[in-house]
Amino acid sequence: MRGGREAIVAAAIEVFARKGYEGASTREICAQAGVTKPVLYYHFRGKEHLYQELMIDSFSTYQKHLLSASQTRGTLRERLVRVAQTDFSATKEDPLRTRFILGMIFSPGKQHPLFDYIGEMEKERRMIAGVLQEGIDAGNIRGNAYDLASSLMGMQLFAMLEHLFTGRQTITRRRAEKCVDLLLQGCTVR
Repeated sequence: MRGGREAIVAAAIEVFARKGYEGASTREICAQAGVTKPVLYYHFRGKEHLYQELMIDSFSTYQKHLLSASQTRGTLRERLVRVAQTDFSATKEDPLRTRFILGMIFSPGKQHPLFDYIGEMEKERRMIAGVLQEGIDAGNIRGNAYDLASSLMGMQLFAMLEHLFTGRQTITRRRAEKCVDLLLQGCTVR
């Protein structure tokens, strides 16, 4: 049965990414996964439960990687580059999952079950802000850690969207370094 669950998850991500929550049907997800509806219902209570589980798993997996990147040793710049690269790596490794998440976040309200995207993104911002606050406390940079974290997240998002929608290789280590350098140059104590 484990293979059935994995097949359902992979199919659901693809169908949700392509059609959105409202356009996706359990019938299509089952057909794509090569399973019957009873197999889907064995693993998930229905489409809404499947969607919720995908979102929870997607955010928690990403946040574990982000936490690991934010807690590594190194200079402020090195740590922030690792954080940005974590975002970029997740998109490179699983672009369909990234499209699924972004599609759900940016779809009009009430077209998918409730999910606390803001709360999940706030967790990410707090982790990045924690790294930045250490730099502020050490006197290396100045500014509001949450605002700076939001700025870095915005630069990362733009690079990821550009990569996903143009196919250009915009989520490289060099791009992560440029984003971090731009942020740090604007708030460095001189």
